[in-house]
Amino acid sequence: MDMNQLKFDGQGLIPAVVQDWRDGSVLMLAFMNKEALQKTLETKSVHFWSRSRNKLWEKGETSGHRLILKDLFVDCDGDTILVKAEPVGPTCHTGEKACFFTRLESTGKTEGGKTADAFGGIMERLYQTVLDRKRSPKPDSYVSSLLQSGADKVLKKVVEEAGEVALAAKGGKRDEIIYEAADLLFHTLVALGYHDVKPEEVYRELAGRFGKSGLRPEKKPQGKP
Repeated sequence: MDMNQLKFDGQGLIPAVVQDWRDGSVLMLAFMNKEALQKTLETKSVHFWSRSRNKLWEKGETSGHRLILKDLFVDCDGDTILVKAEPVGPTCHTGEKACFFTRLESTGKTEGGKTADAFGGIMERLYQTVLDRKRSPKPDSYVSSLLQSGADKVLKKVVEEAGEVALAAKGGKRDEIIYEAADLLFHTLVALGYHDVKPEEVYRELAGRFGKSGLRPEKKPQGKP
């Protein structure tokens, strides 16, 4: 399949879902025509077609909040595009990270305030739970108890769980490795929450390392004076 085989609608447009390549958050939905798609591929800066202004536009051309293209996919029917991008600043015009911050309740109404529950995945949801237990401790909560015990107790659990992962990996039993790795990730999130470090900050650090060698160049021996 090439670009000419994509199923643009009667107005020459195709929906484009934009996803943060670092944590998987769905950032926005917009439309592209062939020119916008071509510009996106050529410049690596995401372009769309504005239906209200009837013109091509580059995301962030006025705000500076651009979307840097990382990868691009076409769905099985060829009628929708998935754009994986690195956002420069907030994506939504409201200043939020993404456009999806309002929950549709079972009543069919949008009730309550803004929520970050749509961002990221299970790691983010667990982190939000950690923060909730930190702000509003519960007597029967393991996380609340651990956080209230102080940094040494929190960090001790991280070290213990890291050791359990090493032992499980040494034993080579897949189920045990998965179980212990989950424990380690969870307690790492507790440590991050204790210090108010967001998972997205870790993702940002990993993204900066992506594609780079993990080997540090050796220092050249200094010559004799």
